[in-house]
Amino acid sequence: MRSASIERHGITAEERDDLRRFWGRVVFALGMGIGMLPFAAPPGAISTLGQHDAMLEVVALIAFCITVLPASVLAFWHRRAASLWLLLVGLAAAALVIAEQHSLASARGIAPDYYSDYLFVGPLGLALFGIITEWKGWPPLLDRSGRTQA
Repeated sequence: MRSASIERHGITAEERDDLRRFWGRVVFALGMGIGMLPFAAPPGAISTLGQHDAMLEVVALIAFCITVLPASVLAFWHRRAASLWLLLVGLAAAALVIAEQHSLASARGIAPDYYSDYLFVGPLGLALFGIITEWKGWPPLLDRSGRTQA
C-alpha cells in the first residue's frame, strides 16, 4: 500500500527519507532557535525579580534556559534521548507553572491564570515531534550511510 502511494506521487523511498530528514532538521533547528531565546530574555527577567515573583517560576525559567538548546542539538544524533529529555523538562515546567499559579492564587486570593506562562510549550512540542517521528520510523537526522549529499 505504501509503495503504491509513493510510486503514484513519483517519490522514491530515498527521496522520502531525504524529505523526512529535511523536515526533522528544520523542526530541531527551530528548537535551537527557541533555545537561543533565553540568552536574551531571561537575563532581563531574572534581573528584575522581586518579592512578588514566585520561586517556582524562576526554577521553570532556569530549567527552560539550560535545556532546549542542548537537547535540540542532541536530537541530531540521538533523537529518542533528546525527545525524552525535552518531554521530562516540558512536563516539569508545566507542573511548575501550574503550581506557581495555584500558590499565587491561594496566597493573594486572585484567580489563577494558567495560560500566562508558555515555557513548557516549546519543549513539549519538540518532544512530541521527536517521539512521533521516532515511533513512525523516520530516518536519523544525520545521514550515516556514507553517501554524499548533492
